[in-house]
Amino acid sequence: MCLIALSVKKSKDWNSKTAYFFDVVANRDEYHERPTSEMHWWENNILAGKDEEAGGTWLGINKNGKFAALTNLKENTIKKYTLSRGNLVTGFLNSNLSPKSYLEEIENEKGSYAGFNLIVGDKRGLFYSCNRLDGIFFIPEGVHALGNLTLNAETKKVEAIKSDLNEIVASGFTINKGMDIMKKEFGNLHEKSKKELKLRDGEEIPYRFIRSPVYGTRCTTVFSTHPSGDINISERTYHREGVEGNSVEFSFNVRD
Repeated sequence: MCLIALSVKKSKDWNSKTAYFFDVVANRDEYHERPTSEMHWWENNILAGKDEEAGGTWLGINKNGKFAALTNLKENTIKKYTLSRGNLVTGFLNSNLSPKSYLEEIENEKGSYAGFNLIVGDKRGLFYSCNRLDGIFFIPEGVHALGNLTLNAETKKVEAIKSDLNEIVASGFTINKGMDIMKKEFGNLHEKSKKELKLRDGEEIPYRFIRSPVYGTRCTTVFSTHPSGDINISERTYHREGVEGNSVEFSFNVRD
């Protein structure tokens, strides 16, 4: 996952208790050769796409409304890491820990992974951790965005998606509006092979939607959580050169 933007709002839940709710738009950018399954329900009540190479995921939610999403942190390094970052997402979704407690639990092992940004949360709040930064950060109300640098990095890509998300939240957030803004500011890569593109590993690609026969935006995910307990999710997949593929939609209520 290479770009996530979220709007966080504090409100009363179905029990009239203060809670946090959020709208999310996200693009996952990856090599087209990497085998992937589209978003589906896993046997353990996780709703997510699956990286079939490593077995984890980049973004998911479970039946209880726990949410997690991951982006790779861009860095130049020749160090090899054996642990898959995608397991950090499923680790939280499978756990009984609160968002903050989960990040505290993995704090001592963060150095065993290649660079990552991780957001975890539920109606108790959203928290952010980066294994190249010290500490755990609460994500307050408002609009935030995460690319392949750190949360709310002041890049044109991050500032632009925050502005667009602010606009559609103000006008009434919908799945279709979320899908549309994630295709804006598209760009084509000129590299013809994975070897060529590897030379840019330490660089954040500036395009919101990436098109290429080698690497590009593989899917867009849009979803919302609501004070009623309803959660609505839609994912659209893309093939090489940004050709649109299948779309799936899911709705459920965490009170069921």
